[in-house]
Amino acid sequence: MSHTNMGTLKRGPFPEWIRETRKPSLKPPVGSCDCQFHIYGDPEKYPPKSQPLYDPPSATFEDVKRVLRVLGIERGVIVYPMPYDTDNRLLFDTLRPLDEHDRARFKAVCIVKDAVPDREILDLKDLGVVGARFNIGQRWMEGSSKESVRRNLERTRDLGLHARLHIAPEDLDEWGAVLRSMHGLTYIIDHMGSIDPAQGVHQAAMRWYLDVLQDENWFMMISNGNRHSAMDFGWDDVIPFGKAFVERVPHKLVWGTDWPHVAWRKPMMNDAEPLELFYRYIDNDAALMRQILVDTPAMLHGFAT
Repeated sequence: MSHTNMGTLKRGPFPEWIRETRKPSLKPPVGSCDCQFHIYGDPEKYPPKSQPLYDPPSATFEDVKRVLRVLGIERGVIVYPMPYDTDNRLLFDTLRPLDEHDRARFKAVCIVKDAVPDREILDLKDLGVVGARFNIGQRWMEGSSKESVRRNLERTRDLGLHARLHIAPEDLDEWGAVLRSMHGLTYIIDHMGSIDPAQGVHQAAMRWYLDVLQDENWFMMISNGNRHSAMDFGWDDVIPFGKAFVERVPHKLVWGTDWPHVAWRKPMMNDAEPLELFYRYIDNDAALMRQILVDTPAMLHGFAT
């Protein structure tokens, strides 16, 4: 299949996530973290914004906790999904009831725009929000101005959160200098920067990502290689990209399932398969597995070590 561009997708129908999660080929180490999954609620109680990029699927916080339990992953980060935008009711209603055990295991990332007051962000921070997501790529059709993004990146930094960048290669010319001008803010680039394997491992975007990751404040999530791949199964074409990040900047990497794989245009995979794809990037190396699944996520998200 061709490289997926979410901004051109219709709202469905899309295949649903596979509920019969199987165990992965290797059990992840104690303290492993899924650094990105999404949650959705009853559409009557939590309606999406007008004209969402996709319709919210049936995929709740309780669902993903079961998925993680089967995978052997103890910690996770809720990344608030685009259909809800800055309506944080579902995020509040998910985080407030957490008991002490789950509060230590789950953190969250919200969407920060001008419409969200500082007080609301601080209330979310008290409940476990540690980052702010910026969906600034053309393909996500957010249409945010540079002035607005810069203003909210500054707020994110000043309120003590990191920034999650949903960005793609076609956005780097427009946004690269803006992002690199922001000092004192930690960035995590989502999903290998939505790299296109068809352009080769030496493409300009890959060079940009590897260069910026030399900065102490920049990190990368090596997830969603299966979405970026031109292949329906196996996803061999993304292996060189995963390995390149691991070889050059192993201490700057985290990983996530991106469950429940919204707007998926391929045969749906079992959730053990993205984890096993990550294992191929690191050749099942135990030390790298612990660095990327445990140590770096704990440092970035404030989990106990």
